[in-house]
Amino acid sequence: MALNQLREWLLAPYTKNKCENSSHLSDINYPVHRRMLIISGNDTFCEAALSIIQTSADETESLSLATFTSTELKGKRRKKVLGSEYDIASLDCRDSFKPGDAMAVAGIVKHQGCLVLICPELEQWSSNASVSFLSEGFTLTHSRYLARFIECLRTNADIAILTESTARLPDLSTYRVEKPSLENAYRGSLFRSKEQECVYGRLYQSYSLNKLNALVTAPRGRGKSSLLGIFIDSLVRKGKNVLLTSEQYENVANVMSQLHQFDVTNKTDYQFHHTDSINKEQRSVDAPRACLGSVKWVPPDSELLHTQNSKNNTTFDLVVVDEAASMPLPVVNRIITTNPQWILSTTLQGYEGSGNGFIHKLIPNLPNGSIHLTLSTPLRWFENDPIEAFFKSTCLFEGGNVNNIITNIESENSVELLERSNFCLRSFEDVNESTLQQIMSLLALAHYQTTPDDFMRLLDSPDIMVATLKLGTLVVAAAIINIEGGIKLTHVSTGIASGRRRPKGHLAAQRLTLLSADPKAATHKYWRINRIAVHPKLQGRGVGSYVVNKVVSEAREQLIDATCTSYGTTLKLDNFWTQNGFDIVDYGRKPNKASGETSALAVLPLSPKTTELVTNLKSLKASFDGANVNELSKTVLDIYVTKLAQFIQGYRTLDDVWPILHKLSKEAQSVSQIETQSHARDCSNMPGIAGDTQEKVALLINVINKKSYLTALFSHSNIEMKRVKGVLSNNGMSVNGLKETTSIVRTELCAAFDQFQ
Repeated sequence: MALNQLREWLLAPYTKNKCENSSHLSDINYPVHRRMLIISGNDTFCEAALSIIQTSADETESLSLATFTSTELKGKRRKKVLGSEYDIASLDCRDSFKPGDAMAVAGIVKHQGCLVLICPELEQWSSNASVSFLSEGFTLTHSRYLARFIECLRTNADIAILTESTARLPDLSTYRVEKPSLENAYRGSLFRSKEQECVYGRLYQSYSLNKLNALVTAPRGRGKSSLLGIFIDSLVRKGKNVLLTSEQYENVANVMSQLHQFDVTNKTDYQFHHTDSINKEQRSVDAPRACLGSVKWVPPDSELLHTQNSKNNTTFDLVVVDEAASMPLPVVNRIITTNPQWILSTTLQGYEGSGNGFIHKLIPNLPNGSIHLTLSTPLRWFENDPIEAFFKSTCLFEGGNVNNIITNIESENSVELLERSNFCLRSFEDVNESTLQQIMSLLALAHYQTTPDDFMRLLDSPDIMVATLKLGTLVVAAAIINIEGGIKLTHVSTGIASGRRRPKGHLAAQRLTLLSADPKAATHKYWRINRIAVHPKLQGRGVGSYVVNKVVSEAREQLIDATCTSYGTTLKLDNFWTQNGFDIVDYGRKPNKASGETSALAVLPLSPKTTELVTNLKSLKASFDGANVNELSKTVLDIYVTKLAQFIQGYRTLDDVWPILHKLSKEAQSVSQIETQSHARDCSNMPGIAGDTQEKVALLINVINKKSYLTALFSHSNIEMKRVKGVLSNNGMSVNGLKETTSIVRTELCAAFDQFQ
């Protein structure tokens, strides 16, 4: 019965008045908003519904349909749906559900179209969720995120739900577009909104003055990409050369679609003959082309993006960065630093991330005179679109406003403010909707990239707690706490310590264990402060420190061994954590791809065993600086030898042991081979160190000393493959990359370890 109604309801906007007996099709002579349909049931029912949808699309002229699964949208493949438009788009959620997938597919449904989600039986869905983010030792028996999502579906009267037993298919009048939205429709011949035309004018004016530095932001479906295409097109017609970059070539499909009458010289380089979009007059293809410019797409790591500063050798007149928020912040900063004229554009409120953290970090660093332009009028769908409203409140948590009612608090004394605040540490299960909205809004604002999928992970991870600081009902600060280590890692502790095992989650516990090469470190109980966010108007007033100290106090009461944190290091953040009693025990060696910052690991020990662990790790960290090898403690040298042995066995990476090899190479440069061998026989040269450890270290130094190219190889503190290849090439060895280099180093060090046997 339910399936019989599906075809009629789905096609109603496209088959107006063709079925006299149809209640849904009668008198539909008005435009309607996009609709959302949930099909829920067993596989047989869902497949039958999908078949009806496909058949209906095939039988209806010009009706476009797209069907996706979670596998097809996995990773970067999700972004390839950008620029597409369909009347009906369906997402199969039966195997797994990610809110970012649903939002991505929703974004390609155009005016009067329908988004279809194929789901398991709603009553059972939240108890049988398939997720990929569970930490080692934890299980998920009930998805809070899906339970909330299902409740939002059921209580939203605009959403159609079709099951084996029921059919809630709202009448099309429910989706009728209100008259004001239609009256606001723009009638221009080129631009699709007055707003789009105004932004174009601002861009063109700045470019004409040779000072175009602009950031263009918009939610999805606002015509940002088409605006860029129109603007680039107008420059090309005037003989200008434009460099365009994006994370993936497919992301600029919408931009390219606005560029008319061009020849494709290769995948990334287009020479435009001519185009006159403004008045749509067409010249002959035989007309002279010398006055026409070009546009070239390059990936974000292209050197062309960083060679435009020479006044005498400017190849491109403008650089355009599309979806800038998806790129590492250092890459974006380098582009705007090395190019005189540029446009950054990025989507806000989408599956790519809220974009708010990006804006919050980027705008303060923009050059003076930069302009920030926004587009808010929807073009792919009508204003007040119910699908967009649903996902904004349900998946982006934009129901609340982080800037609400705080004006009176700003001027209040900080001590008094904190005294009347209310701190609470709990599971997300105990957080009400209003508080949840505020927490997520704060987190999205404070962090560079926060996606809808991140929100699902936070709500559903059983190893996560949330700390809130509230003034009345207003959340002024929030922190995410991860529960790590303990007995859940006992069975894999030895593997973690050697580098053989990398179970999911337990970021700090694993890093501390790997750093110390001590299996016992994995079994200590840790609370890791994952994220901390303070209301922008209260930052710099001790609120963050207050929250951290309250978390630490709670950890002490619950007999946790240590609180810790891992963050992108800056001088300001280093000072923040050290002033709150944390010891920085390690700095990462590779910058974070998103923020460009190197990670730091800081620990505040709360028990004797973690105090000893931190003491050892601080000694290890300090050992790579000034001290000579014979001044290092036995504990530190034991870690050196253990880690190098694990490297030889193939468990640790070359990058992991590089600091040790760099240290030993410096020692090899300062002593001769004979001196090294004599040190190995005379333990008195290394007071307090057992002869066995001393001998092993001495033999390793000897191996490096005997092969002068090894000393040269490890002379730099970081692996630079270009330099590494040069050193090896000068010694008759050719390598293509890190893997072959690792093999050579392992082979050479084996000589020392063979003598240990």
